[in-house]
Parts: sequence; C-alpha cells; structure tokens
Amino acid sequence: MKRHKNGLLLLTFFLLAVVFLSMVFQLEEFNQKKTVKIVFIPKVQDKTNDFWMSMISGAKSAGKEYQANLTILAPEEENDYQMQKQYIEEAVKMKPDVIALAPIQYSEMTDTVRKIKEAGIKLILIDSKIDEDLEETYIGTNNRNAGLQMGKKMRDYVNKDSKIAIVSHVKGSSTAMEREAGLREGLGDYEDRIEAVLYSNSDYRQAYDKTKELMRDHPDINLIAGLNLYSTVGVARAIKEMNLNREVNIVGFDNDIEGIQYLEEGIIDTLIVQKPFNMGYLGIQTAVESVRGNKMEKNIYCDTEVITLDNIYTDENQKLLFPF
Repeated sequence: MKRHKNGLLLLTFFLLAVVFLSMVFQLEEFNQKKTVKIVFIPKVQDKTNDFWMSMISGAKSAGKEYQANLTILAPEEENDYQMQKQYIEEAVKMKPDVIALAPIQYSEMTDTVRKIKEAGIKLILIDSKIDEDLEETYIGTNNRNAGLQMGKKMRDYVNKDSKIAIVSHVKGSSTAMEREAGLREGLGDYEDRIEAVLYSNSDYRQAYDKTKELMRDHPDINLIAGLNLYSTVGVARAIKEMNLNREVNIVGFDNDIEGIQYLEEGIIDTLIVQKPFNMGYLGIQTAVESVRGNKMEKNIYCDTEVITLDNIYTDENQKLLFPF
C-alpha cells in the first residue's frame, strides 16, 4: 500500500513537471510570436537632414522585418528637448513594451526618462545618452572615440600659426560633450590653439550666421570643426560664400548630398561619417529581442569612417555615403 502511494506521488510530481515545462515552452513560444509594441522617439524628424532620416528609415526597416507595432514621435527641431519630454510622457501613456529614445539633453531630461522605467517599460537609448543608467542597451557611435578620430585628423591641417574654432550643436547633449572631449584629446599639444567654441543649436542658418560672424571677428581662424551635420554644412556654406576655402580647412561630422559636394569641391577637407541606418535598425531589433527575453549587450557601438577626397570613391565608402 505504501509503495502504491509513493508511486502515485511520483506520478503526480512527474505530471505536474510535464505541465509546468509545457507552460514554460508555450509562454516562450508566445513571447517569440508576440507583436512587440515600440515607440521610437528620435531627436528630430527633419527631411532636410539625411542623418536622422536614415536612422528613421533603419528603424522602419527593422520594424517591418520583425513585425513590430512601431510608432514614431519626434520634435520638428533637434534642440527642442521640452517637446521631446512631452512625447516621452505621451509614449508612456500608450503603454508600449519598449521605448527607443535618442535623448536631446544629457541631464535636463532624466526625470522624465525615469518615468519610462517606473511604468515598467523597457528603454533602449539610440545615438545619445543621459546622466543616469536607466537603459537596457545603448546603440550608437562611441562619440568620444569619434571625436578622437576627428582631433587626430585635424592635426594634418595644423601649422605653426593655426587657430582653431569648434562649431558644436546642442549645448548639454551627450554627443556634443563627448565629441568635443575626444577632439581635444586627439589634438594633443595643439588643443591650446582652440580660440572659440560655438553652438549652432542644430540649425543650418545659425551655423552659417555664427561662422560668418566668427570669421569677421577672428579672421586668423584657419581650421574649423563641425560636430554634427547641421554645424558642418552651415560652416561650409559660410566659408564658400566668403571665398575662404583656400584659407580655412573644415573637418566635419556626418554627411548628406550637400556635404559630399562640398568635400568634392574642396570646401570640406574631411568628414567623420557615422552609420545612422545601422543605429536605427539595431535599435528596433534590440527592442524586439529584449522583449522576447534575449540577453543584450549593454553597449552596441557602430563604427565611424574617416572620409576624404582620397577615399570617397571606394566601393565601400560609396555604399556608406549613398545607402539607398
């Protein structure tokens, strides 16, 4: 009788274990097939800016491939962090599985971003970081290393009389701070040649106007660094219009058709080119994989390439500069 009872208990435990494992496998299968709801909030949706449009295109491509329910909310101007904060709060109310965010400010948005985690929503950061570790994963350029690349390349254009200006983008953004820090490190002993640091607020016109004013006030400036696409193109427009391309070297970040034309004309000497399509694609792919329970790396970096007139026409760089 005792053996019979023990046999029944073992059979019961065995059946319960089978049921439990079956439920686990079914849950895992459900998570793998579940449509993941994602809200992507880039810094801007600006059809004149190839960098952000390429990133958004990459996000849409991954959303389609992984059959995600993807919503995109974005300010009209890259420096409008107050509007981006409103979009974050709106996204939280939508109760998605994941919010993918490219934060405009490093420290001014942290309280709002924290609401994502408090709501139990996963957070993926793309392109930029904030001053608190809230994200599952960061995907983007290692901006300090990219700035270091830029600073080292700028040394090629430095002479004994060189004076340098930096035209950055949004003051207080992680990308602006990290790129400038890397640039200064890359310049090494030539860092003391920096005469001015200006901010374009990610606006072509402001970059253009401030460059013209800079050259009127400091006509001995002969090397300018533009730290994003708006700044780089705005600087190039001003230098071209003032017929200073023989006197002033420009090293810039990012690329679009206009920037590439300036490189071909010799207005811009070097471009540090990121891979925004990859960032957008990997951001949404990572968002989906995180919901499905897959362990993700804390930081996923996308390489940058140094593009000059000497290597612009290689097959590899043509694919990078003209991905569509």
